[in-house]
Amino acid sequence: MNARSVRPRRRILLALAATTLLVGPLAACSADDGGAAGGGEGDAVTGATIAIAGPQSGDPYYVQVACGAQAAGTKLGMDVGELQAPQNQNQAQLTTIVQNVLTSAPDALIYTPADPVAGGIPIQTAREDGVTVIDVDAQLDDDALYDSFVASNHYEGAKEITAYLAELIGGEGQIAAIGSLATNPITQARIKGFEDALKDYPDIEVVSISYPEISADVIQANAASTLVKYPDLKAIYTTNFLNSTGAAVALRNAGVVGDVKMVSWDAGAANVELLQEGVLQATVAQQPYAMGELAIEQIAKKLKGEEVDQTVDAPVEILTSEDVDSPEGQKLWYKTECD
Repeated sequence: MNARSVRPRRRILLALAATTLLVGPLAACSADDGGAAGGGEGDAVTGATIAIAGPQSGDPYYVQVACGAQAAGTKLGMDVGELQAPQNQNQAQLTTIVQNVLTSAPDALIYTPADPVAGGIPIQTAREDGVTVIDVDAQLDDDALYDSFVASNHYEGAKEITAYLAELIGGEGQIAAIGSLATNPITQARIKGFEDALKDYPDIEVVSISYPEISADVIQANAASTLVKYPDLKAIYTTNFLNSTGAAVALRNAGVVGDVKMVSWDAGAANVELLQEGVLQATVAQQPYAMGELAIEQIAKKLKGEEVDQTVDAPVEILTSEDVDSPEGQKLWYKTECD
């Protein structure tokens, strides 16, 4: 670089330096006079106490929600507690846990109810006390009970995994779906997305949409019956890992693993194993860790007096049997502890 090109740049840098020297004292005065408002917003976040309550202890999905919240909260100087949850999805027990958690007067609560109606009972007290509530994954019926709802877009995720399955079977043939709890909003969204995605595949026939009892034996029997009734069946879509686990037994017993394709939801240990074995071709990997991060983001907004988002869609990805063991694929596994 020649001297002519250096001198103009040097003058610009000097001018910027001079401006900085002038602005510095002014900024300091501004902070003393009126800048305290900005510091106040920061103080509202720093040191804020965040409680986490969910439907089941030890479940990798909810463990990861807590991990994401703790990591994001720590970066902001928040005090984020451990996941408090019953051993199974029992709302009565969860209600007692939430009531106990609220006695410590947290600034915010990250909450996943086990029941959309009864789950709102302990939250009424929190709202009366001005506690910020972020509903994660399972939505309460009364949206007045939470500030923001963070969850996967189950409808769009269902459309995406169904399109993948449709292409996998060449866009034609018979397909069956196995859901759970027909009245559950999540199941409904996952079935609706499945049905709507197949409107783009007129040569695919949906021969069965069933909702067996949540029991491994019942689900297995349901899938086995479907395989017998429809010997030309090309694929099975399941709405959760319990259904894919039960259907997997039926596929093995019938000797049609790989011939009848199957996709599911979630990347817990059961579905990861089925992917590795080639029984399951793909699954929708939700990202509970990201949900925890997004929950903290909404809490920070609320504490600073900013407008929060009523609904926040968490990202989902398709995890396939081909990439399940890749470094990127392993990042989507639901882990039982924080990294």
